[in-house]
Amino acid sequence: MNILFSLVYALYVTFLYVFPFSQETPYETAGYFATYDRQIDSWENTELFESLGVDLDLNMERVMHDAPIQTFWTDVTIEDEAFEGYSSMMIQEPIQGEIIHAEWDAPIPDVTGKIVVLPMTDASFEMREDAYEIDHYGEVLNDEAANRYLSKLKEAGAAGYLITPHKDAPDEFGFVYVSAAIRLAGTGIGADAAEAITDGQTVTIEPFETEMVYTEFVQAGTTDEEVIVMARLDSSGYGDHALIGLGGASILFHVIQAMDGMKTDATIRYVFLNGYGEGYEASTHYLGLLEGRGMTPRTVMLLDLIGTGDTDRFLKTHGMTSYPFMDDVSFEDVEVRSLGVSILDEYRQAGIDVVSLNDSITADQDVFTKDDTIDRLSDEAMLEHVEWVVEWLKRQ
Repeated sequence: MNILFSLVYALYVTFLYVFPFSQETPYETAGYFATYDRQIDSWENTELFESLGVDLDLNMERVMHDAPIQTFWTDVTIEDEAFEGYSSMMIQEPIQGEIIHAEWDAPIPDVTGKIVVLPMTDASFEMREDAYEIDHYGEVLNDEAANRYLSKLKEAGAAGYLITPHKDAPDEFGFVYVSAAIRLAGTGIGADAAEAITDGQTVTIEPFETEMVYTEFVQAGTTDEEVIVMARLDSSGYGDHALIGLGGASILFHVIQAMDGMKTDATIRYVFLNGYGEGYEASTHYLGLLEGRGMTPRTVMLLDLIGTGDTDRFLKTHGMTSYPFMDDVSFEDVEVRSLGVSILDEYRQAGIDVVSLNDSITADQDVFTKDDTIDRLSDEAMLEHVEWVVEWLKRQ
């Protein structure tokens, strides 16, 4: 029995730590990454970032970063009793007020400075699984009737709201499919909290903060200059999150292996971003680290909407600006397009030259939808991008 257990354990270890990163192509690596639940509140997210590249024999420094993040979870305190809550929209600041129960579309009483308790609507209950998924026209649907009433509560001076569980799902948190345009914060609560609250009590709703991890590989150069290449490895929960996530991360993972042992003038930093689907949380934290070191890198390149092979690769820069590093031969046939609002904005505002690398003009309409699947990626295109990025980095 001990021998059998040892054999099974050996196979498990081999599969877990050797098989995943023995993938020969970026597409295979993307397939492996896709097996993880990469949403920020999943333990698999942490496991992936903490294990990323551990088994690779790289001549690079591997750095794990811990970044503070706000979550959709909330701490709800009713008088002196503590409960958990979960918000459909992230709460930024603590809210406090006196409890008052109400019903949807009922005449609004005096709610000035109060926390209004409302039941979960049938509309929000039926749409809760697909809430905040973007359609092909960029429209985000919501519970329109609930939004109208919450807007009226805001106008009447309410401090916030609590949503109690739906009658058909008493074990779930209450939820309201609310628009980001509604400037009234609140949270869903469970049955235990719903049963504990009565009118006139004081309730405090506070955002719950925690930490996430993200991974950096540092290839030391011979000068003080630095070049940073980033890719997202997080997920939003919609589709495989391949278009702005798996494609770039898989390309970058193969780039670091191809670059290992190369001599460069500039120090190259490879950063795998984590967050709520766009890598913004890790990106912002990393900028703070750069500013703390007093470092202005030569450039920051984001492997953005890339890996489909829909078009030739192209760069996006703010205002279609051309930067000095783009005089490199690698950029001779690379078209430059305009970079709109992105996670790179804060870097640009800090005086850093930023670019994003893409290979699709139209696929952005499918990001955060169920059409955002790994099937959209092209192994041939990703291999070509790996080669292109490596050739450029070798001359840095």
